[in-house]
Amino acid sequence: MIQLPADLSIERNDLEEVRFLGQARTWLASQDKARLPGIHASDLLDPLKAYWQWADPKPHTDRQVFFFLIGKVLHHFVLASADPDTAKEASGSGPKEALGIIFEPDLDREGYPTELKTNRSQREPNDLQKEYHHYLEQLSIYMVLKNVLSGALWILYINLKAPDNRTYPELRCYRVQMTEEQFYELEQEILKTRDLLAEAKETRNPSELPLCREWLCGDNCAWFQTCKPSGRWPDTRRSKWTM
Repeated sequence: MIQLPADLSIERNDLEEVRFLGQARTWLASQDKARLPGIHASDLLDPLKAYWQWADPKPHTDRQVFFFLIGKVLHHFVLASADPDTAKEASGSGPKEALGIIFEPDLDREGYPTELKTNRSQREPNDLQKEYHHYLEQLSIYMVLKNVLSGALWILYINLKAPDNRTYPELRCYRVQMTEEQFYELEQEILKTRDLLAEAKETRNPSELPLCREWLCGDNCAWFQTCKPSGRWPDTRRSKWTM
């Protein structure tokens, strides 16, 4: 062990932290500006939020900055290790368009899309479909846009608890299948939501858009006071995720 000086000075550098946060926020904003114009697959998950992001863009919060940075880092290295020839920065396959919707699976191999998610839970779910619902929504949209009945969901657990009560990062991989009937029903729902969002942007009137998923809606949403979602406003409960 190296013997350090007893009076070694160490103090928090608040100025450097603020400087980094500003630089990171500017970089993320540049990534947003580089996003292709149009309706994206992710917009269909919460079209009301997508509308307000388009109509009234706001800077990322401090928490969002670090969540996005961590997500981009993990995506880059996991995807690059899985498929070095395909993976690029934070996504692997490059933007595609189908049915008038822009989409970009994390990996696009063997004819089906793969979606990678990170999860901070220390346990695996008992009900996969229920607890992975918001992951499966996005993957299912990719499957429809790719015109396939199969997809893959990868979940990187950051702190999965082992039997010895210690936590380790672990990856879980799932194959997801849907029937032709399920495919058709989902396709109709996707097309309907696409058209509603397009109409809302054209008329600048989001009143016909469905509400966002409830766990995203609340006083932490940057647009909550502007959106005033029917049946949820002015209830000021805090949303699960800080916006």
